Amino acid sequence: MHEWARRVTRDWPPFEVEERGGWRFGFAEGITKRANCALLLEPGADVAEVTSVYTGRGLRPCVQVWPGQEETDRRLAEHGYAVVEPTLVLARGLDAPPGAPGTSEVAAVPGPVWESRDVTRILSRVDTGYGTAARGLSRGAAVLDGESVAVCAMFTEPHARGRGTAGALLADLLDWAHGRGARRAYLCVVADNAPALRLYERFGFTQVSRYHSRVLA
Repeated sequence: MHEWARRVTRDWPPFEVEERGGWRFGFAEGITKRANCALLLEPGADVAEVTSVYTGRGLRPCVQVWPGQEETDRRLAEHGYAVVEPTLVLARGLDAPPGAPGTSEVAAVPGPVWESRDVTRILSRVDTGYGTAARGLSRGAAVLDGESVAVCAMFTEPHARGRGTAGALLADLLDWAHGRGARRAYLCVVADNAPALRLYERFGFTQVSRYHSRVLA
């Protein structure tokens, strides 16, 4: 399995995992493609196995494709799997925390803006700090794993975008994580999300890997 694929799935874990036929299958009752997808374990793994496993559970077959898996990518395309949401993995050091305004609440228990969010069922299974910006205009999470923190589930209400709300929240999340021992941070962002990329680049995140999903058309 690709190194970054292993780390991402550890911090965003499916409810159930099954390994067979050269694949690692993740299942999370349909909550996000990242949790409901197959990851390649063996280069020659049969694509038909992915189709059979996911359709057998009533889920749309999905595979995460990482660098070095170009041959598998080609075979997925031949089987009718289409590219969905090319994604970048960005990372930065966290030896010192960024200047944090302290305007966000970060807590081990999700606040009201997180209610009815299915992603909390995934995040509750890892060591997570739930961040909520002032007036609930933005939310985001920080998943701790030793000296690493994954920033995920970032969202800002449309009418509040471009006002610095997300940046303040991100700074507070990184400050919270640094205070708990994190010295490296990473996140995944859809490649064509230009506003998010500008924000993360301002915070010193740079690309370290990439992946895309292949979903059966």
